[in-house]
Amino acid sequence: MSHTHLGAALLAALTLAPLATTQHNPPPWWRVNDDVTVSLAWDFDNAGAFLQPTLQVVPSWYSPAVTSFTLSPNVAWIPTLAGHNGVLGLVGTGTPTSANFDLKVDNDPHIDWIKIFWFQFDQFEGTSGEVVERIAQDLAKYGRASVEQYSEPLGGGWNRVTITARLIPQPDDEKLTWNLIENAFGSVAIDNLYVNSKCVKPGDEKGKALGDIVLPDKPLGITTNNETRAAAVTEGPGPAFLRTIWVSSRSTAGAHQVYRLDQNATAVIGASIPLPDTLVTAPLGGQDMAVETVEVVPGTFQQYVYVLVDRRPVGGVILRAINDTGVLEPTRDLLLTGFPPTPSTEFGLAFDPSGNLGAGTFWVSDPAGLAYEFSRTTPTPGALLETHAIPTGVTGLGYDATFGHFLGFSRTPRPTPGFGPSQINGYEWSAHDFLPTGVEFCGDLRIPNGAGPAGGLASGFDVYRTRATGELRMVAVARLPGTAPASSVVYELAGPFRFGWSQMGQCGMAGGPAFEGSPTWQVTLRGVPDALAAALYVGLSNDTYLGTPLPAPLAPFGMLESYASISLDASTGGLAPSGPGEFSVAIGLPPLGGLSYVPLFFQWVLFDPTVPGSLATSQAGKTIAY
Repeated sequence: MSHTHLGAALLAALTLAPLATTQHNPPPWWRVNDDVTVSLAWDFDNAGAFLQPTLQVVPSWYSPAVTSFTLSPNVAWIPTLAGHNGVLGLVGTGTPTSANFDLKVDNDPHIDWIKIFWFQFDQFEGTSGEVVERIAQDLAKYGRASVEQYSEPLGGGWNRVTITARLIPQPDDEKLTWNLIENAFGSVAIDNLYVNSKCVKPGDEKGKALGDIVLPDKPLGITTNNETRAAAVTEGPGPAFLRTIWVSSRSTAGAHQVYRLDQNATAVIGASIPLPDTLVTAPLGGQDMAVETVEVVPGTFQQYVYVLVDRRPVGGVILRAINDTGVLEPTRDLLLTGFPPTPSTEFGLAFDPSGNLGAGTFWVSDPAGLAYEFSRTTPTPGALLETHAIPTGVTGLGYDATFGHFLGFSRTPRPTPGFGPSQINGYEWSAHDFLPTGVEFCGDLRIPNGAGPAGGLASGFDVYRTRATGELRMVAVARLPGTAPASSVVYELAGPFRFGWSQMGQCGMAGGPAFEGSPTWQVTLRGVPDALAAALYVGLSNDTYLGTPLPAPLAPFGMLESYASISLDASTGGLAPSGPGEFSVAIGLPPLGGLSYVPLFFQWVLFDPTVPGSLATSQAGKTIAY
């Protein structure tokens, strides 16, 4: 496989652009106390102990003796600088001067897992200085899954720099390096350093495209004639990790029910589980579902399925708990005492294990366009903690705890070129800042629904990662009011959009799902402040290219840490940045051109003079066309 043409094609079309300035918030697992997360902070305010952390939330294996600074002799503690008290920096002498310091952070490596590494600091460069920071690494030991960098002006000459990296395989210890340069009598410095790392099981090296149907739609008449509202998935026990698909149903007579289905959703397992709720006490029945996984002892897990039941105005909104053997666990039920006085409707439900500093929280989506976070234990069980705006119409909610993304299943209508209005629409937003990531998808629009909207109406939704491979899966329930009689189906979708282990930036999308003929759909790249140009490659495979298995390392072609993750079937040629540190390009999929439900794959190649050889590839993206 030859990649030498990549550099020539890109270098022929270069244009210059400024550096990026944008804001990046702390990860949702900041200050979570568990066995895989480290949170450290230094404010440098104390002259006598400025290298000691002022915040430290660490696992039991963490050793403070390993985490340490190494300073060159001319790095000094500076009492005040441009409005900041207590900073670490270099004072100019009138001639060009440089200094270096390193920070090594203790790590407990998990073989072949990914380390999500986040650090943020304030920097002051003045008019004659420069601060250069990087994640030091030994390329013989590990590479990078992706690196994003952002800078935000704070005023007074200070900027806040945030860098997020995914490292695989994990390093023995993380190491940060700063190079301070001062060319006159000024000072350069850093302040308010925050470091966070978490290790997660990888699952997004390849995989099926976002929205691809993993488990085709299964009619849910195998339960009863009740209305099925939601679904969730548990796995195990045992090494085979066999999954159980749980569905909640609204009963028009007697107790509302929960059913366990086999992993193909073709047969009911055991007896149904009657909820202590009826049409009289809970007219909407058992609604969306979520799963909590508890590690009882190392390597042994217990899972609990929660069903949202709205018993207002008498009994409040309650989460009914069922253990993974199908037995109700009323001692784990959670009454959401802080539930706002909103009208009864079809709510979504998700569980965030890192919420409330690791105590765990439940999120409820309101189709009005809001999400509510509730405490599971402290300070008060069921208390309302936060409220955020989200897309409207979300009746099913899921949370990917690995990378901190919410995914919602919405019935707010959206036009499509080939299927008419869709009401099975998927959205992703970040748990860092609750802003949309741009990633959007649809359920299975090909499911017949009579005169109703193609694919039916969004209902329940759940997100999980397979224990065996770590791949992301989304299980969805769609209701089909246009069929006679009305019915429901459950199916499973692949995700996420972003995938691959490569060096620079985060591949994304914008402008809605990848509809054929859409004038707005784009592929984006962000978090690359030093990239001067880029080209987008489009492929039809992430398995092989010209007989070579993918991903393929590009180090033999001078692109260290970079991989080809897709087949290089077409490209845009060289593009200038669309904004500081960002690139985007509209993808003109032909109108009704036979690409419906065909997987498409995307990857950027960047010209960046700060990387060896000046060329690097980005993380990749994948989605089906609609």
